[in-house]
Amino acid sequence: MKSGTLNGPDPLVQRLHELVEQSPDLQDAAHFYEIILPIVKDADLHAAPVSLGHKEARAKLAAGFPLLKDVDLEVDLDAVHELILRLACGLENLGGHSRDRYRRIREALEADQLEIDKLLSPIAAGDQDPVVSAAHSLQLDADLVRVLVKNAFKPALHAWRRQLSPLLNGLPWSRGYCPVCGAVAILGELQDNHLAKHLRCGQCGADWPFRRLQCMSCGNEDHHTLGYLYGEERHAEMRVEVCDKCKGYLKVIVSFHPTPPDILPIEDLATLHLDYIALERGYARVAIE
Repeated sequence: MKSGTLNGPDPLVQRLHELVEQSPDLQDAAHFYEIILPIVKDADLHAAPVSLGHKEARAKLAAGFPLLKDVDLEVDLDAVHELILRLACGLENLGGHSRDRYRRIREALEADQLEIDKLLSPIAAGDQDPVVSAAHSLQLDADLVRVLVKNAFKPALHAWRRQLSPLLNGLPWSRGYCPVCGAVAILGELQDNHLAKHLRCGQCGADWPFRRLQCMSCGNEDHHTLGYLYGEERHAEMRVEVCDKCKGYLKVIVSFHPTPPDILPIEDLATLHLDYIALERGYARVAIE
């Protein structure tokens, strides 16, 4: 892996180094993230500011809608296309068993066969069906296309989150999906000295407070049907919160300070063993409608 930049170690690469040292079995996944995360982090899609005021934001949240729902989203489609192409090229050069599949995606992009402008809005709304259909029509790996398009859209989502986050101040939001973009929370964090519980969005990086004793999937607050699962190590720093009512689960880490949005995918990978523990016990990451 790269060691860093002229200005010091890249936090993304540094965290990946630490992760591989702790869990060598995650090396292949870490190499994948080493390719895509720095490219996505440095990309600029020239996302146009969203026109949304405090009154409209309050009404949307009160109705349970994320701020970006039904909003006209404008980005530089050429920049998005170039970003997806860079990601595909980088992963193709990484090699491995998926190399040919990335090559075919790259070739489709170079031939303008993937209509990116028709895929971004569905991805923003959490609708993956058009992406899967487009991939299948070109005989491409649908999962890989979905991963590339979702990651290529993240710089715009991060820009809109930075713009819209001030609108969330003082407005209640007690749902397990993101108040900005609507994606289901990727992790829970126990922040500050009081270990206040927050949920984090893996798509746009949003951060919002959430009740300690509540299932983020179904809203269950009955402590008799809520519980915790732990790995063999670091009991105090990470755990799985489980709900026996909906059989959903949430991974929770102690962070004290909010994890930088660009690092969230790495922390999700670092807690992969907790996913296995939850799945083995019959729990699942529940999709919230």
